[in-house]
Amino acid sequence: MAKELIRAIAVDDENHCLKTLEFELSRSCPDVELVRKIQDSEEAFEVLKTEEFDLLFLDIHLQATSGIELLERLMPVDFEVIFVTAYDEYAIKAFDLSAMHYLLKPVNRNKLRMAVDKVVEKRKKIDVQQYDQMLRALRDDLSQSKKIGIPVQDGVEFIDPSDILYIKADSNYSTFHFKDGRKLMVSKTLKTIEESYLKSGFIRIHKSHLVNISELSKYFKNDGGYVILSNGERLSVSRNKRQILNDLF
Repeated sequence: MAKELIRAIAVDDENHCLKTLEFELSRSCPDVELVRKIQDSEEAFEVLKTEEFDLLFLDIHLQATSGIELLERLMPVDFEVIFVTAYDEYAIKAFDLSAMHYLLKPVNRNKLRMAVDKVVEKRKKIDVQQYDQMLRALRDDLSQSKKIGIPVQDGVEFIDPSDILYIKADSNYSTFHFKDGRKLMVSKTLKTIEESYLKSGFIRIHKSHLVNISELSKYFKNDGGYVILSNGERLSVSRNKRQILNDLF
């Protein structure tokens, strides 16, 4: 079975630094696939909040902002971070943000490998008890669910969770898609909705999609993985969510 690559993005406003990192990764870290190299911080922000990846190599000293400020705007994050910079006085702040590692320029080949190894080890650690609890919660349907109150612009919308097909994320907003075709956009992140309003009966199949389990019609493992909902709509399943679906069904 082929080893799954770590998908990485590098953000640095100096192109030669990006090329150097790419070179060192290619000869020292074959388990890392550098999928994007970005120089502009605003472009980086837009990509990082939507792209599916595992590891971010981030320069602290960017032209328009600092890498730390960029990361703080993205918090909370679901990827690992390795800071790459010439300014070691930022090290303590970097670790406060839970950066996996801190590399000084020019990047040392051996230290780069050590930093990536830390990422690999962290990815292997699975809290079995928490994972089992999550699966048990996902198996519990919302048959006895009461309506939930979702804050909207002019008040509160009371929703029966069983009427929801799925919720789609759009930056700091989320759009509810109902079985009757109605849509409702609210100024809540998908993470907030998942943790505060819909704690069971729904499954996160992608960074952008939270789906009502009872509305799943079929799960296809081929073509990257996707599900078909009760209304025939097709939604992609992200790489890191496929195991949950495999174990759930």
